[in-house]
Amino acid sequence: MEMMVQTTWLEQARRLISQYEAATLALRQQAEPVEVHAYRIAARRLLALLALWRPLIHQPGLERRLLRATATLSALRDAQVYEERFGGKPHGLSVPPVPMLTVRLDRWLDRLALVPADFNPLPLFQMQLALRLADGLAEPGLDAASVSDKCQLRHWHKLRLILKQTRYGVELLLDQGAGDPAWLSMLVSWQERLGQLQDGRQWLKRLGRKRGNDKRQRQQQRLKAAMHCQLQQLDCQQAELVGLRMAMQRVV
Repeated sequence: MEMMVQTTWLEQARRLISQYEAATLALRQQAEPVEVHAYRIAARRLLALLALWRPLIHQPGLERRLLRATATLSALRDAQVYEERFGGKPHGLSVPPVPMLTVRLDRWLDRLALVPADFNPLPLFQMQLALRLADGLAEPGLDAASVSDKCQLRHWHKLRLILKQTRYGVELLLDQGAGDPAWLSMLVSWQERLGQLQDGRQWLKRLGRKRGNDKRQRQQQRLKAAMHCQLQQLDCQQAELVGLRMAMQRVV
């Protein structure tokens, strides 16, 4: 039984590393929206895997390289989404280099193979995800009645990043038979909602930098009105996230 558990940990890790390597190769060949999106997802899933085994196995240099790679692709991804929505001239952004990290990941796998077979990181990891979500929800700035739209947008963006990593963490839990599939469904739904809000935030910035003709001004006004409505809806719905946090804190 112990050998089966140990193999499961290693199989999970090797599968996610293989997915990252495939996404890296695809992005190096071409940087269309599909490849950029796939790489960022693979990198975030790998970051969740590293967080699962931290601090037992901790390679901060490896995590920094992955974080830097996903961050440098953000501007390219935003430009691609903007072009799909509004058209216009090509963005002209170059594709930043993305690391394969083969040596570092092989070293990390070697260390994972040394972990005792009966060691289970899942309860602690689930609690870590829940507490991080609790911290994000406790941040001031999410109350639509007391703060400006600009302040709310900034704080929902921070919470969006937390929910994104929580989503990939929950995927790891479910892959090992822990957690609840309903958590993942809720996180995916919230990720889509906040992703739409973030897209609108980026489009508004870009429209503001364009020459202000009547068409641009009308687009800006429509976007502002739609985002204000979204913020009001999110304010009413955030109790769902409190319930999710409470459910995740009940570690069995």
